[in-house]
Amino acid sequence: MAQKMRAVRLFAPKDIRCVEVDVPHIEKDTQVLIKVKSCGVCGSDIPRVMVKGTYHFPTTIGHEFAGQIVDCGDKVKNNLTVGDRVSVMPLIPCGECQYCKVGQSHLCDHYDYYGSRRDGAMAEYVVVESANCLKLPDNVDYEEGSFTDPVSVGLHAVRKCRMEAGKTAAVFGLGAIGFICVQWLRALGCTKVIAVDVADDKLALAKRLGATAGVNGMKTDAVAAIKELTGGEGVDIAIEFAGNKITHVQAVASCKKNGEVVYGGITYDDVTYPNKVIQAILRGELTIHGSWNSSINPLPINEWKSGLEFMSTGQMNVNPLITHRVRLEDCKEVFEMMYNRTEVFTKVLFKPEM
Repeated sequence: MAQKMRAVRLFAPKDIRCVEVDVPHIEKDTQVLIKVKSCGVCGSDIPRVMVKGTYHFPTTIGHEFAGQIVDCGDKVKNNLTVGDRVSVMPLIPCGECQYCKVGQSHLCDHYDYYGSRRDGAMAEYVVVESANCLKLPDNVDYEEGSFTDPVSVGLHAVRKCRMEAGKTAAVFGLGAIGFICVQWLRALGCTKVIAVDVADDKLALAKRLGATAGVNGMKTDAVAAIKELTGGEGVDIAIEFAGNKITHVQAVASCKKNGEVVYGGITYDDVTYPNKVIQAILRGELTIHGSWNSSINPLPINEWKSGLEFMSTGQMNVNPLITHRVRLEDCKEVFEMMYNRTEVFTKVLFKPEM
């Protein structure tokens, strides 16, 4: 095997380059070496690369990925072997904090993370902990496998709610996870799912993926439109993945009494709630949930396994979300495009073999 490889490395905010580095080596007997086949760009990667930076420099970025195992330590977990096709959960829990001990490792106090705290997978090869790997079903390809992280993040958000057949929902923000939430809500029993975005083409795609209605928040009052579509009541469930201070407020205002709001989108602005919205929370006895990351803990379900199973059965369709397939060498231009929004994009995949 080659001793050198190409990797997308962040040297400082906005200073991103594809450079030649050593192929990483297994350092612990529980690790595996993966040849990366597909690595997606998460919405959080854009401000990380262009504004905030990572936890140390330089860092190989990328945490949504799938690939093939080419080398194994002597004590790997999950019955893995060379040749296995896998997806990898990027969060590495400490296993010792109070949250890890009660099966909430996604809330770990001392976690590590591929692509921000340690080197990630926007490269030809990456070394990972075998406990973080899940085998891909035979009919799930590498591109779909690299969606396992956002698919499970969407499931984690939806599972915060009291899901019952016949409930109504609204999804604010049609990034990749917003589209995924639309599909999860329909698959888990919602008969009416209203998608809210500012791009008509995204609203049209949401309808093809299961949304029963689309609302363009730039062209109409989104809350009023949702109330009209629900007979004046509002929705049972509102999920916010736009990460916008306006939609944060609209999500609450669109709910009926006893409704539930899930915040999954990351906003960097302060959010101010008008008094009438606060009154809606109090008098309507709304429930507000925060949703962060996802879980591969086995009980009550492994969200990553569920995501892979739903992709395998065709109940979760991620292929229409892929808008760009790019080379590692294109990293600077691609991140500038996403940051400046000079093109419409949903999911950008870096393909190391291109």
